[in-house]
Amino acid sequence: MNDKSFGLRENSAAFSGGDMAGSRTFIVAAAVAGLALGNATTVFPVISVITPALAQAGNSSARPKLLRVRVAVNKSQALRLEYPFTDVLVGSAEIADVIPLSDQSLYILGKKTGTTNVSVLDNSRRVIGVVDVEVGPDTGSVAEKLAAGAGPGGIRVRSSGDQVILEGTAADAPTVDRAVEIARANSPGGVINATRVASPQQVMLKVRFVEVNRNAGREFGIRSEYLGQTRAARIGRGGTTADGTIIDSLLGSTVPFATILARFANNSRMLDLTIDALESKGLVRRLAEPNLVAMSGDSAEFRAGGEIPIPVSSTTQSGIPTITVIYKEFGVKLNFTPTVLSGGLINLRLEPEVSDIDPTVSITTGGISIPGLSVRRAKTTVELRDGQSFALAGLLQNVTERNIEQFPWLGSIPVLGALFRSTEFRSRETELVVIVTPHIVRPAKPGDMIATPLDSTLPANDLDLFLTGKTEVEKPRDPSASSPTQQWIMANGAIIGGPYGHILTEPSTEPVIAARRGGAQKASVRDPITAEY
Repeated sequence: MNDKSFGLRENSAAFSGGDMAGSRTFIVAAAVAGLALGNATTVFPVISVITPALAQAGNSSARPKLLRVRVAVNKSQALRLEYPFTDVLVGSAEIADVIPLSDQSLYILGKKTGTTNVSVLDNSRRVIGVVDVEVGPDTGSVAEKLAAGAGPGGIRVRSSGDQVILEGTAADAPTVDRAVEIARANSPGGVINATRVASPQQVMLKVRFVEVNRNAGREFGIRSEYLGQTRAARIGRGGTTADGTIIDSLLGSTVPFATILARFANNSRMLDLTIDALESKGLVRRLAEPNLVAMSGDSAEFRAGGEIPIPVSSTTQSGIPTITVIYKEFGVKLNFTPTVLSGGLINLRLEPEVSDIDPTVSITTGGISIPGLSVRRAKTTVELRDGQSFALAGLLQNVTERNIEQFPWLGSIPVLGALFRSTEFRSRETELVVIVTPHIVRPAKPGDMIATPLDSTLPANDLDLFLTGKTEVEKPRDPSASSPTQQWIMANGAIIGGPYGHILTEPSTEPVIAARRGGAQKASVRDPITAEY
């Protein structure tokens, strides 16, 4: 039980004069005895305590003193006044019980969330003080559970009415979510979340949509880029590989393309695969390569494609038929929501979709042919660390074509016409692969010069264009540049760094495994880097 002292120091001389004979009436003893027997909810709306000290109090014209006290539900607090009183009046006995313990102290028990007041009277029935009592949730208990469940931090807890208010600064968004869940479980009146994250984090998602032939795993050349350094590897048939070792070969002649990507993935490195050989042979088609940035906890979306008009028949109120047109989207779509967790872990909610116009499923209505759509979509949630890659595959499409070539008229003759025509069947099965790589990024500082991919090149002159076929040439490099990151001299004489893109906040802590013929090679640990794309 807390004991707080509130002084009523104004006009103290007004209580010093006068005589009054009488004896002290100990009604308080009965109240305290009732509390000792467990009757903590006994209500005493008006209690008179006559004491010799107050019997000598004189008249006073002082304004009543206003005090404020906050009590948690089902908890009590002792309030000690500076001067004696005779009566107390409780505004609402349903919200709080007020019991005098002596002629200068009160016992206040919170019963129900809300506000009420207690008027303190002297022997002349004048109000000498008013105590505003606010009964609310037990914020102390909520704060203890927050420290145990969400960890120690800068989140403060207070109440307003029957609601709990969370204020302060949290380390990350998941800490805020856990704090809100704990507060809601211990506050039936609701929770107001007024916290903020210490440093808002942004996530850049590098996405590759690749459509590949299912037979692409037979033999091809592949080039992997690890943060600007190129390592080449040839992949043949047969053999197996172990985690972290050189990639010599892959299994089977019809290995799913996602299996190939998984063999190249390094747990701690950004993986950017470019399949030049297959793309040049028409076995691979890049649908889109978006790079999206979103705040932690917010969503971002990407659309690349078009819309097809679809007529819809309807009837007006007067019975006149009308046709309205609605548009259906097709192409490449991506929705993602990143959430940065503790320890640099990134939670990603992904919804990729690829759709194409498919005339084979079209319908005809009212003389209008409406084509259908072939759709491949997925919805998943993954957790990756900064720079790790994830491949989502298995979205297959099987297209069967039939081409008929015949001699005019003769090929249409029954039975004998088969001698004058040829039929060709083609079956093509493709697999859609979505490769995602998240990065925690931060904006550049004010005054920093951000490089672009064109800062290191110049337009080609006539000699380079016609003799060598080049459309652009490299700018001259700064001869004083000694760092691995080369510097380029711009037209105005300024020197700018070669790498470009978002600035990665997480430093590299693990070596790179480079895939080469003849063995693996470890590279040294690098400093914080700039993502190139």
